[in-house]
Amino acid sequence: MIKSRKLIFMLFTLACFIAMGTCLIVDIAINQQITWAAYPLLSIPFCWIILSPLLIKRYGKILAPCVLTLAVLPFLYFLAPITPAGDWFLPLGLPSAVAGIISGWMLYVLFLFTKINIWYKSAVSVFLLGVIVSPVISHFADAYAGTEPSFLSYFINIFSCAIVSAILGILGYQKTKAKVGSLNQE
Repeated sequence: MIKSRKLIFMLFTLACFIAMGTCLIVDIAINQQITWAAYPLLSIPFCWIILSPLLIKRYGKILAPCVLTLAVLPFLYFLAPITPAGDWFLPLGLPSAVAGIISGWMLYVLFLFTKINIWYKSAVSVFLLGVIVSPVISHFADAYAGTEPSFLSYFINIFSCAIVSAILGILGYQKTKAKVGSLNQE
């Protein structure tokens, strides 16, 4: 098992280097300089840093989210200057990443450490991401773009996610009720 993990890790690392090299060679061959290749040259190592713990460590399920939490802000910080959109790290990247990190950890704990059924977990996930996180990130995106927030768009998003969350919660309740009923009949 350990040898196969090491082999997969080495193949994954090799594939990352090949992908980066290919992007760099193609970009320079076409444009005589590094243009679009800067994105994969930054993104591929970021993915490697995050996925590597899953491939080499026994505790990868715990280590990978920790690495992601520590790596996402520096990744966005170094990505911001090479994008044509201007300085977006502080007004957009930082608050969006923090919202994503907090909600990601909440869902991580929910799915790994709670014993509630998958329907309830799904209901909480849709509610958290659709009703809370999405409007927060949209607010920062609107502020960065200098556009007026579309309250109709916010309302449709929040309302539809709340409905889906409620439906998932009802399904979870019915599944739990059916399971308890079948246990009582035994």
